[in-house]
Amino acid sequence: MAVYILYYDFQATSGNHAGMSYLARKLKAQFPDVQLIKHIPQEIKGGRFWVHIHSVLIFCYLFIALKPGDKVFFMEYLTYGVAFQDRIAKWLKRAGKSNKLIGLVHLAGSHLLDLYGDEKIISHKLSWLDKVVVFGSSLAAFIQERRFSKEIKVCHHYVDSTFYQPRTDNSENEKLDVIVVGRLKRNFQQLNEIIAKTADNIIFHLCLGAKPLPDTFKQQHNVLTYGFLSEEELLKLMQTCDVHLAVLEDTVGSNAITSAMAVGLVQVVSDVGSIRDYCDQSNSMLCSSVNDFTQALSFLSQNLALVPSMKSSARRQAERMSLANFYKSFPELL
Repeated sequence: MAVYILYYDFQATSGNHAGMSYLARKLKAQFPDVQLIKHIPQEIKGGRFWVHIHSVLIFCYLFIALKPGDKVFFMEYLTYGVAFQDRIAKWLKRAGKSNKLIGLVHLAGSHLLDLYGDEKIISHKLSWLDKVVVFGSSLAAFIQERRFSKEIKVCHHYVDSTFYQPRTDNSENEKLDVIVVGRLKRNFQQLNEIIAKTADNIIFHLCLGAKPLPDTFKQQHNVLTYGFLSEEELLKLMQTCDVHLAVLEDTVGSNAITSAMAVGLVQVVSDVGSIRDYCDQSNSMLCSSVNDFTQALSFLSQNLALVPSMKSSARRQAERMSLANFYKSFPELL
């Protein structure tokens, strides 16, 4: 039995120890029956035109190559406008292929509704699959509510815990250093309010990628801002911090959350989506309002002696989501 994994190499995580392209390559190295099919990059000139033709070519290849018992694993299913994996699944089914089609959906339900606009469209695109894999229970519930009656498998988003590790020395910060990473489904207005209402003895490190920061953040005196950082540079910065702050609108499984936990950072996060699949009270403070966030950060800054044990708990939780454990669960996802 061959397993064909279709994946896309996003620029944001290309070459990093995170993202679905890295996972696809690691699965190929681990399982000899895995065959990789890489979608062409859409960020290049003309990419959005050629991706349509490439999806037809992938379908033709699979139509010829698939043998009875082979499976197809789509790693970017329902990723709006990228790779068009739902089309390939539809064509395979309409062509009479009986091979099992598995789709990994990793955008939150609210995000899918934002992108597709109509839940009937989402339900229709899911109907071509035989199985859905998700990184969180909230997305599983969302898909079930869209009348998907076939199997849904919930697993954790992996983290490469051999690369993402805490700093080796045991030194502790005199002030609470807080890092903010990522832009997807973040509430920046609420984040700005939290920073404005937080005491001066807390330092915020904002790493929001290459896009310009809103001017309001630049006016905050307890904020350090960073442009694009390489993965190694980001890791070194994370290792100097104590807390990962994530003010989220929704979440399923997040690179930012899992990598920060692997570095051993306390999570101060919005209590939304599937966050409780990843975080608990031993390593995190779950918040619902600006006041919750400011109180959580104030408590940690005034009780620095409690921070090391919470950081250790975060690291232990991340080890449960390691690549090695993902390898063990992968056959169950097929």
